[in-house]
Amino acid sequence: MDEILDVLRDISDSDEFILKSRVTALESAIAQRTGATHAIACASGTGALTLVLSALSIGPGDEVITPAFSFISSASTIALTGAKPVFVDVEPETATLDPAGVEPAITDATRAVLPAHLFSCTAPMSVLRAIADRHGLSLIEDSAVSLGAEVDGRPAGRHGDAGVYSFFPGKPLGGIGDGGMVITDHETLATACRQLRNHGMDLKVRFLHHKVGFNCRMDELVAGYLLRQLPTLDNVLEERRTLAQHYEERLRPLAPDLLPPPPDFTGRAVYTYVVRAKERARLRDHLGKVGITTEVYYPHPLHLQRVFRDLGYQRGDFPVAEQLAEESLALPLYQGLPLADVERVTDAVTEFYGRRP
Repeated sequence: MDEILDVLRDISDSDEFILKSRVTALESAIAQRTGATHAIACASGTGALTLVLSALSIGPGDEVITPAFSFISSASTIALTGAKPVFVDVEPETATLDPAGVEPAITDATRAVLPAHLFSCTAPMSVLRAIADRHGLSLIEDSAVSLGAEVDGRPAGRHGDAGVYSFFPGKPLGGIGDGGMVITDHETLATACRQLRNHGMDLKVRFLHHKVGFNCRMDELVAGYLLRQLPTLDNVLEERRTLAQHYEERLRPLAPDLLPPPPDFTGRAVYTYVVRAKERARLRDHLGKVGITTEVYYPHPLHLQRVFRDLGYQRGDFPVAEQLAEESLALPLYQGLPLADVERVTDAVTEFYGRRP
């Protein structure tokens, strides 16, 4: 709380509130950390996806391929442009876009592929990059949960035409409100995103508007707080990896009743620790009775969400996504979680399945 008050006092004294010096400094810091040529701060991770899709002029009549199992913004941002989300199933181990389903989903209307990293896992970006290049498609990397992770030896977010990050408070680098970032090496795309985030306004001439844009600007308060937290990110990620590895060692013997995520957490950004659990509802009830809070990410695959029913998908179209929706369960994981609490959780899970590690 004291740190938040310090940031608030600093901003109040400076009389800077939106898209000023702290936002610029945060953009420079993220660009330096990731090696991206451009970093464009905005109001949220969802806003970052919206900016990229709009900057690429994706709209009515276009199709964008995206996973059937993800947070809804991976698909809703596509729909909001007027384009059509085209769902593809996910890989069972990582819950990320399955490359085997991408090429069969490509049509003459396909403009882009939008994979999403999820929980503690990353999508196979090198394979997806090759597919996108082969078909002349844009590749938009929804790396909202993965700042600080590496994919194929490069920072998450650096594999597509653009990547995005979210600074939602629960993320490893979380703000004191929503915030997001676009990273890209493409000058034209970066300029368009900078204009679009501020009502399509010219970057030098005030009240001259080139595009129909959005109010998607980052506050100085959010940027100032994130600048203070960014130096701690590597330590936070290492702590989360240690917790996840402790879970892995104690839960792996429960397979196949319970399947932890892939075991090597090196280079990964652990946002949430999500397992696949048979009899999930009963397990969750069992844990709740001993005071252990869990969460379901996500109870409905995207192709079966009511908002997308006009797309015509049916139950059975994407079996892995549907199974994940029935089995995925997030166990407690956050900075400061004692290892003894991880052991308490795993003991309770083991007790439910009737075994001891």
